[in-house]
Amino acid sequence: MSLDTQLLAFAGVSLLLAVTPGPDMAVVTKNALAHGRRGVVLTTTGIALALAIWVTATAVGLSALLRSSGELLFGLKLVGAAYLAYLGVRALLESRQRPSDLLADAPPPAPAHAIFRQGFLSAISNPKLGVFFVTFLPQFVSPGQALLPRLLELGLTFAIIGWSWMIVYGLLISRIRDFITAPRVRQWMQRVTGVVLLGFGARLAVERV
Repeated sequence: MSLDTQLLAFAGVSLLLAVTPGPDMAVVTKNALAHGRRGVVLTTTGIALALAIWVTATAVGLSALLRSSGELLFGLKLVGAAYLAYLGVRALLESRQRPSDLLADAPPPAPAHAIFRQGFLSAISNPKLGVFFVTFLPQFVSPGQALLPRLLELGLTFAIIGWSWMIVYGLLISRIRDFITAPRVRQWMQRVTGVVLLGFGARLAVERV
């Protein structure tokens, strides 16, 4: 797989994961309804800052670790493939149940001055992001590539895609919230995500480094 194709594939999976409902989307939803556009911008900016911290810490730590062992990259790719497959299976299993109301499950709206902090804490306190970056980013590092610049490039791409989606979602939520948050729509989003992640994990498992 060429470098450009790798980056395109990474961007596609990142977008798919970004649009899948999760804790950050719940925070954006609630603050969009409570504080309008200002709430969307402040919340998503807080989330973006947290993502930048996760990405930087992960990239620096991974680059140092992978430089110490060439075989570790291959092993980590296998672990990542298994993890993506796990996420896919879980998404498919969860799609069989009717999701709860996203608006009802979202945290209560915070005062205006605390909106940014709420978005930041939502993302920075989620340890699954660290696990995800450690297992996901190395899948798109080719042999011989400079590790730190590549990991930062991938992480930044993921953060920009996630932040852009949250902005678009937040600004449109007041108009199409009944559609976006509908349990049936969310079920199909989970199913599509599950199938794609399973396929992607399977390809990575059989692909030679």
